[in-house]
Amino acid sequence: MIKEETAKSVNVKLIKTTKKITLIIPCYNEAKGIGSVIEGLPRNKLKTEGYEVEVIVIDNNSTDDTAAIASAWGAQVVHEHKKGKGSAIRAGFYAVSPDTDYVVMIDGDNTYKTQEILRLIEPLESGFCDAVMGSRLAGKMNDHSMRAFNRLGNWIFSALVRNFYRLNITDTLTGYFAWRYEVVEKMRPYITSNGFSIEMEMIAKQAKLGFETYSVPITYDPRAGNSNLEPIKDGFRILSMFFKQLRWNKPAKKIAFVSDAVYPFHVGGKEKRLYEIARRLVRDDRQIDIYTMQWWEGGKTIEIEGITYHGISRLYPMYVNERRSIKEGIMFSLACFKLLFKSFDLVDVDHMPFFPLFSMRVVCWLKRKKLYATWHEVWGCNYWRQYLGYLGFIGYLIEKISTKIPNVIIANSEHTTKRLKDTGVKCKVKSVPLGVDLDHIYDAPINPESSDIIYAGRLLNHKNVDLLIRAIKVVKAARPDVKCTIIGNGPEKTLLVHLVKSLGLTKNVQLIGFLEKADDVYGYIKASKVLVLPSVREGFGLIVAEANACNIPVVTTNHEDNAARDLIIEGENGYLSEVDTVHLAKQIIRVLDEKNNLKPLETFKNKFGSFRWERVVADFEKMLVAK
Repeated sequence: MIKEETAKSVNVKLIKTTKKITLIIPCYNEAKGIGSVIEGLPRNKLKTEGYEVEVIVIDNNSTDDTAAIASAWGAQVVHEHKKGKGSAIRAGFYAVSPDTDYVVMIDGDNTYKTQEILRLIEPLESGFCDAVMGSRLAGKMNDHSMRAFNRLGNWIFSALVRNFYRLNITDTLTGYFAWRYEVVEKMRPYITSNGFSIEMEMIAKQAKLGFETYSVPITYDPRAGNSNLEPIKDGFRILSMFFKQLRWNKPAKKIAFVSDAVYPFHVGGKEKRLYEIARRLVRDDRQIDIYTMQWWEGGKTIEIEGITYHGISRLYPMYVNERRSIKEGIMFSLACFKLLFKSFDLVDVDHMPFFPLFSMRVVCWLKRKKLYATWHEVWGCNYWRQYLGYLGFIGYLIEKISTKIPNVIIANSEHTTKRLKDTGVKCKVKSVPLGVDLDHIYDAPINPESSDIIYAGRLLNHKNVDLLIRAIKVVKAARPDVKCTIIGNGPEKTLLVHLVKSLGLTKNVQLIGFLEKADDVYGYIKASKVLVLPSVREGFGLIVAEANACNIPVVTTNHEDNAARDLIIEGENGYLSEVDTVHLAKQIIRVLDEKNNLKPLETFKNKFGSFRWERVVADFEKMLVAK
């Protein structure tokens, strides 16, 4: 009986008794108004009504004290370096935590009253609608708060929206919005505006996504400080956005991915990227089908986290004598013709091993679909020659032709995008990087076994792990007790083990093999002082971003084929090294000496916020518009 009562009391504690409102405030030089906006929040009344409030101020390159004032008033300050109100609002949307019930957006110039926030929340709370807009034109507009010309333009835009989108709203250019969190979550991937036309875009996409939107009257006061709005110029942009959104189609619902190697059966950066994107798309009510080799036993299809995996060919060895198998590529390519009899709105094909692009081009022609391709790296003629010798020209030719096949290419880094464009690609190329699960990384426990230097990745020739081991020999001369941990497996492992022994480094270097759990890898990284990636060929270099998210600096090579070097801001999150044993050792020692002065986690948050999976999937979803 006592146990039963205890269980009941625990259940009562787990019930959420309050609802959360997140207030986002996009700001550019709003030092005169931001304090009053935050101060005006009726916190006691909200608490009485059962609401808790979080305030997020998005500082959009302000040159005044906006950020400092907002922080002093207890707001979380998010820095968005891409200019424009739209950029700031998008950053705000992605800063909202999933435990939020309602999202409210208000300008930081003190023209709107945060005291009226409950007026916008009530229609959402009662289930009357999904989104609410504060209407100045239908409310109380104080003297000199809006010029007659601006009022006329707003009236015209509102009339257009009511007639074309059948929305009963009276103020399309308001800066006071409220949404259920689910609306923001589903809308934010498709918001692309950078400037003041974002309100028009949000209204149109809310309507096309099927969300009910209404207006409530609000108060509007003269602004504190100077306005950044240019009525004529921005008015034309807003009108252009209205017509542009009339042509916008709903996102594709049935999405197919084609890749010969997939997570969790084959572990690698590109495989994890596809998996993370796919499982998040499933949460957004998408039907996701992945067509691959049959890596599992049993039936032709299996389901993992809502993703349906289809085995369209038997499992062929991917590598022969440490090189990609041509047979595997051709056989999987032939199996791709089975997609002629599969239903999908949109298909994305992994560019490796190239051959599936040819068969899927035929499939898409016959089914009248666009062909999307995800590109991880561009090898180029020189590397093909190193890889295949005199046959390298054939590989280079196939790669060159393959870039002409897709309608749209999604590159995994700006580095890859640039290299594709340098080859003369004519189709649309969009950079969508790999992502980092910050919450997962933060929660990973630190490994009790510490080390000075760590490497994590496959043990392949181009990764140059032997260069790292030779550099450890040099570092040892200055630091006899230096310790290096190498995580990973691959064809180079046996050679590396022999190298460690021959250099007398068995007490300094340990190779611990492959770790199945990402938490274990993060734990080892957190227990280290510097991560070293001596690779000369990386399409992105995810481990660099992950190390920085663990607050660990990185040393990587300054080789032209190493995209990871683009992630290094020297003196902030690490250093670059030449592909040279002595210079690599010098840079490792430099980091070990300066570790306390480097700020890798801060750099990651400020400069590489787009690498969070939420932003990655949002960028990916922008591409997924059915035609």
